[in-house]
Amino acid sequence: MVLPRKFRDIVLALALLGFPLIFLQSNLKDPGELNPFDRLVLKISSPVQGLVTSVVTGIHTGWRRYVYLVGVEGRSQKLAEENRTLKMELETAKRDLGRLQLYEKLLGFRKTRGVETVGIRVVGRDSSPFVRALRVRVDRGRPTLRAGLPVVTAEGVVGRVGRVYGKYSDITLAVDPKSSIDVIIQRTGGRGLLRGLEGTNRYACRIDYLLRKEEVKVGDLVVTSGVAGVFPKDLPVGRISRVTRRTYGLYQEVEVTPTVDYSSLKEMLAILSPPPPPAPRRDGEKEPARGFLP
Repeated sequence: MVLPRKFRDIVLALALLGFPLIFLQSNLKDPGELNPFDRLVLKISSPVQGLVTSVVTGIHTGWRRYVYLVGVEGRSQKLAEENRTLKMELETAKRDLGRLQLYEKLLGFRKTRGVETVGIRVVGRDSSPFVRALRVRVDRGRPTLRAGLPVVTAEGVVGRVGRVYGKYSDITLAVDPKSSIDVIIQRTGGRGLLRGLEGTNRYACRIDYLLRKEEVKVGDLVVTSGVAGVFPKDLPVGRISRVTRRTYGLYQEVEVTPTVDYSSLKEMLAILSPPPPPAPRRDGEKEPARGFLP
């Protein structure tokens, strides 16, 4: 006989409600008061309880781990953002420190040399086909600057002011083949004319008209001679990097590596006032050996 659907639903509902009550009642009894039916119920319900407990415990543990990982991820993102901010602040502080150190060097040059100068800043570069700058553009022009004024940094000679237009000027660097600066070898007093080296992708110069008899060597410091009152005397220009003496000819071939890093020029000084005249030679003091200059 088939039971009506409504009746079956009522029986199922009673069973679903009754079984938990039976399980609960059997679990709450004192172990000494259990009858065979209670023991049967406990035997049947124990695996079910264990399974339910495991499932609930797993869900709870998983939820806690999820909440913990969400918190860790949030803290990690916050720390990463703070780390990026600190790195940016550190880089800014390093740049500011480098700029302050550069300013200190430039101010030190102004004080020790006793010349009137003005600070100029690079705003553009003109490069040769060999990928090296021959001219740089600075943020000053008329009436402060005029063509021919020497330009230096704390490391040494940069070049001279070339074309001046409006509020800007072009600086012709000492490594330009068109540049020429009267120089001497500091150790020996040998004199020559410094010009930019042509046909190279590196910053280098050569010394023309340096007599072959002059004993110069790699590493010797080359400085300005102070002749013609353009550059103050004894400004570093570069160090000799190669010497070629031939068995013939009046002069030797000398290559110079500049003391100034032309690839990273930023702040410079233009010398506005002429350098002080050189101190008079004492009686009997010999003039340094000089080569022929055109």
